[in-house]
Amino acid sequence: MLIRDLLKHKSSELLTVSPDDDIRQSATVMVDEGVSALVVEAENGQLAGILTERDVARYFATSGNGTTAQVRDAMTSDIITCSVEHRVGEIAEIMSDSNIRHLPVLVDGKVTAIVSIRDIVRFHLSALENENHTLRELVAALD
Repeated sequence: MLIRDLLKHKSSELLTVSPDDDIRQSATVMVDEGVSALVVEAENGQLAGILTERDVARYFATSGNGTTAQVRDAMTSDIITCSVEHRVGEIAEIMSDSNIRHLPVLVDGKVTAIVSIRDIVRFHLSALENENHTLRELVAALD
């Protein structure tokens, strides 16, 4: 299955922040919206980075700069992306090998979604449940 297929089961809302936004306000958005990552967009609409819960925690745990900062101070700017044409299994492997939990999805150079490790797990669980159901039906038909 392709990332395109996985995205059909996700909300199409993409939450973004600016590199100049306050990191605490951005963290509040994550909490309020129940997400663990935000796309960081530059003024020109291009992908500047990603801000994750892990980035926020790392920043405040290691920074001696007090309690305020801009998103740019904590975001990950060297990010891996994928396209809707990537296979889900390939993306799961990339995420595991790179020790990351979120991957922006690009279409025509623009971020359209974020795929999370949670999305990948849900996909695999659903596939296993479908396979289990099919096998049970086959066994029942043999009886």
